[in-house]
Amino acid sequence: MLHDLMPDVVTISFGARTDAISKRLRSKGWDFVGTGNWQGERVLGVSFAGDRRANRTADDLVEALIAVVGELEIAETRAW
Repeated sequence: MLHDLMPDVVTISFGARTDAISKRLRSKGWDFVGTGNWQGERVLGVSFAGDRRANRTADDLVEALIAVVGELEIAETRAW
């Protein structure tokens, strides 16, 4: 977590993978996860209470991030 904007919003970066992770999260129904820039770094902005679509918990996000990062790892190491 890079910056906590408000009590219900956090900013997370995965470096060059941030946009790919955002795209995969959104494809899995995480519509309230957005992207932006913070101090020159690409970030995910996650709101848990300030968005009416935010119906999941931080624990749910951690599980989804683990799955998405794992998917990206597999995709990057697979010889197609």
